[in-house]
Amino acid sequence: MVIGLGAALLAAVLFGVAGVVQAIAARRYGLFSWLMVGVGITYLLGWGLHLIAIAYVPLYVAQVGIALSLVVTAILAATVVGEPLALRHWMAIATMVVGLVLVVLASGPVGSTHFETERTLMLYLGSAVTLVLGLLAARWDAPASGVVLGALAGIAYGGSPISTRALVDPHLNAETIVPALTVVSYGLLGFWLCSLALRRAAVTAVNAPLILLETLIPAVIGIAVFDDRVRSGWWPVAVIGFALSTAGALVLCGAEARLDDLDGPHLEEEPMVGWEA
Repeated sequence: MVIGLGAALLAAVLFGVAGVVQAIAARRYGLFSWLMVGVGITYLLGWGLHLIAIAYVPLYVAQVGIALSLVVTAILAATVVGEPLALRHWMAIATMVVGLVLVVLASGPVGSTHFETERTLMLYLGSAVTLVLGLLAARWDAPASGVVLGALAGIAYGGSPISTRALVDPHLNAETIVPALTVVSYGLLGFWLCSLALRRAAVTAVNAPLILLETLIPAVIGIAVFDDRVRSGWWPVAVIGFALSTAGALVLCGAEARLDDLDGPHLEEEPMVGWEA
């Protein structure tokens, strides 16, 4: 539990930093730049730590731990813009921490890591459907398109830790390799959809559905499909902890909205050599 939770929290730090830099890169330099390459590398390092977390703790614990990346992003966003966090945001941070403690106390053993044919097919089907919907949303010229893209990014980021479960006990056979390939597709898909969404909608509007779905989907799948366990008699505590953490995350999306001011007077735009979008 200590190793898994520690890896999740370290991954949250990397994801939080990458979230701020990704917002800057997407809004200032487009989807293709050297800065965005650095964001991708940071996400990759975070994913490696996320894999360790998934190996040692149930998916619902790993995802709540990862959700604390919002704390890092909110604090960094406030620092960059130069405005302190509001009281409600500090309360949200405390709520998330309390929620995580409750979830950890209620957590049971990690379930199965085996991928049957049906599970693998569902992974590929989910990736394909999300891609098609993402392409349609990218072409949709409407104010709500950014929110929809954020929700689809949450679905993609929610699929990635599910796929990563195949690498917990890897073997050089189809049962490991075939489902593990979807880790890349879900990760790249989520990265692309999130970057598009951040160019069209406010950070809060994008990240609220993203955080909700990337936390909820793996938690539900882990319990319903992979038999992740909760300690006997601790279900109410687990549900309350998960609800508190999720509610705190949604409130912290408002703190991340400070990233909407990155084009304002608080931050001067610097020239940068990179690829054109």
